[in-house]
Amino acid sequence: MEKNLIKTFIILSAGLALLTACDLTETQKSSADAALVFGSETGLKLYSNSFYSFFPDGSSVHHQDGLACDYMAKTEIDDYELGTLIPETQGKWGWSNIRSVNYFLDHNKYDSVPLEVRNNYNGIARFFRAWLYFEKLYWYGGVPWIDHVLNPGDPELTAPRDSRDVIITHIMEDCDYAFEHITADKSSVSQASFVNKWCALLLKSRVCLFEASWRKYHAGTAFAVGCKISADELFSEAAEAAEAVMRSGVFSLHTGTPYANGKGSYRELFSSDLVPFDEVLLAVQQDNPLSVGYANYYYNAQNVRASLVRPFINTYLNLDGSFYSETKDDGKYKTFPEEMTGRDQRLGQTIRSVDYQKTYSTKGITGPATADYGYSLTGYHIIKFTVDDDAFDKYGANGNDIPLMRYAEVLLNYAEAKAELGTLTDEDWKNTIGALRRRAGITGGDLDKKPTTVDNYLKSTFYPDVTDPVILEIRRERTIELCLEGFRLKDLKRWACGSLWQNLPWTGICIPGYGVPLDMNGDGEFDVYYPDPKMATVPADYADIAVSVGEPLKFIAVPGGLMLRDDLPGRVWKDRMYLDPISSEDITMNRNLEQNPEY
Repeated sequence: MEKNLIKTFIILSAGLALLTACDLTETQKSSADAALVFGSETGLKLYSNSFYSFFPDGSSVHHQDGLACDYMAKTEIDDYELGTLIPETQGKWGWSNIRSVNYFLDHNKYDSVPLEVRNNYNGIARFFRAWLYFEKLYWYGGVPWIDHVLNPGDPELTAPRDSRDVIITHIMEDCDYAFEHITADKSSVSQASFVNKWCALLLKSRVCLFEASWRKYHAGTAFAVGCKISADELFSEAAEAAEAVMRSGVFSLHTGTPYANGKGSYRELFSSDLVPFDEVLLAVQQDNPLSVGYANYYYNAQNVRASLVRPFINTYLNLDGSFYSETKDDGKYKTFPEEMTGRDQRLGQTIRSVDYQKTYSTKGITGPATADYGYSLTGYHIIKFTVDDDAFDKYGANGNDIPLMRYAEVLLNYAEAKAELGTLTDEDWKNTIGALRRRAGITGGDLDKKPTTVDNYLKSTFYPDVTDPVILEIRRERTIELCLEGFRLKDLKRWACGSLWQNLPWTGICIPGYGVPLDMNGDGEFDVYYPDPKMATVPADYADIAVSVGEPLKFIAVPGGLMLRDDLPGRVWKDRMYLDPISSEDITMNRNLEQNPEY
């Protein structure tokens, strides 16, 4: 019922967007038209519900990290990853969504609606404006700040870009206003379906952490010119906003479901029909048939074959808290069943592990997954956002909700901001990183005290310039906990680690050799067979499980066998890609705009 109501609101409110034009200027509207919408709380609710279309939808929310992500292999790359995006081919940067919010704020002034009600909906609108401007800041850097509807001839139409300082200041103001005036708290928002006041604090924490890191790690480059607000000031803002959510006691980590067969508390956050509301602040609501998701189709059927890569898999800790090693004592590389054993339980809830169970509705059985082992490019087959029934593998069949904002991020933001400030205590660590690791089944290691030992693999493979073990471990935890949720590319850019995009090897599982049938889940039956490329035919006994490998996917020799590698050509990183270019068309329309560095 709740999901149906949400979709009805969005469908009805879509028509209200017609009150606004498509660009920065508007066509004159009659006062009667405006009064119809803004003269009642019902009208304000319907209009504000149109803002939810700004979020990712069911076709994309499950693979937000699919664009140029270092830890995901796939079958093709686009112009963005090729580094060929230039002003002449860049699309217009678009202001229609921000203009829609500003139109609402300009017209929400009717005395027929009580002031508290108007301020509540203004708070919701300003949350969305902060959300939209963060995207602008992330892609372009400083942009013109527009906080009202523009008309033809207004001087702001040809205004130069405002500084990053101006944009981050206004975003913080919008978030503060939203927190103070949105009346909806957790108790009045069912199943994370609408923005509540705590979302504003999490957004503020997210944005300030991004901008603080940007200023610290891009200091002295063309990407941080003119920034006067210090990184530490913004780290402090990020920590304070996160701490306010933590101290409120409104949200907590979702726990209570023991791990078994690829399921547990962690995966319940992403595969449930209704998200666990103890942890999730805001989610993309999906329902079949009104609004459907594509996670199962994307990861189990679509030809992109998105798969996690070995260097990232190697960063998951052992259950005793120790660092994982991909080789055995004799120097040979571990097989898939060996590397999946005794690891952080989030690993088995993010990819298909040895104990994964799947339901085959057409056959009326549930048991070990017997198909699709060869579907994954690397052997690390993603299940995080999927449901375990092959009936959902068809196009657009998912109905599980996907979180956009959850409490785990609050803890991660707080820990990172405090660590960057040098003020993170052992108690802070215990209540943030330690709490996340306990949920993941980790029983030892650094749970109650900050780490003092550097993981040389994590440092050399991902972050060679980081020497602080606390910062390293927080980055490990953030990448694992928020895997595939849309944070990775933002994190790479704010940490000035863009080169990982190009250089991280897309390697996969190891096998003993060609022509060896493999039991991947320990059930005594063979699941996959990689034939020798020199063989003309595949033995009949293994024809159903044979997986052919050809360029760019290939095996390379390693001690003890062969390792899968996706050598998809063309990945490029250029430092100018920390920001997107402004299109030539936009600069032609406004000669006061300056292009981003190196374009």
